[in-house]
Amino acid sequence: MPAVRATILPAAVTRWALTGLAAAAIVAATTDATADAPKISTKITAKGEVVATVTLAVTLAAVREVLGSAERSHGLAPSTVSAKATPDGTCERVKLKTRGLFSPFEIETRRCPTAHGWKETLVASPHFVEYWNEWVVEDAAGGGTSITFKTRTLPNVAVPEAIIQSETKRVLAKLMHNLSAAVGAG
Repeated sequence: MPAVRATILPAAVTRWALTGLAAAAIVAATTDATADAPKISTKITAKGEVVATVTLAVTLAAVREVLGSAERSHGLAPSTVSAKATPDGTCERVKLKTRGLFSPFEIETRRCPTAHGWKETLVASPHFVEYWNEWVVEDAAGGGTSITFKTRTLPNVAVPEAIIQSETKRVLAKLMHNLSAAVGAG
């Protein structure tokens, strides 16, 4: 029996040692990659709004070019299944499908330019009680561009609002990472 242990023990020790080295390499690579990643902050306000903010070392024009199209800006969100925009005066009507519990949620919105970005409001949806979002894009003090995305979404589902807000925070963090990559800042 001791001979069997002697054969198994070095293999197990080697496997654990290799696992430790692999984990260390992953942590080092992740640390290097995230050192250059933009700092994205997310929060939930007392009004139940979910807010994500990031400052990117790019021009205001570069950010506005990516966010200027409703279809392109919705395409940055990992929850978007499809987005189709049509002109509506100075605004756009957006037919949006997002990931739902069993099938996509359908939403029709109106997206209009504001002094510092865009605001989108609910027109109709069998799946949402409340839905709006707003992009604010401004020159950042010290250079670059400050971007804030604020939203309030209440799907017509029997899920606690805290869970919806938590998931929305996760989606907005990914949205900002995708925006950063789309403008060449990340």
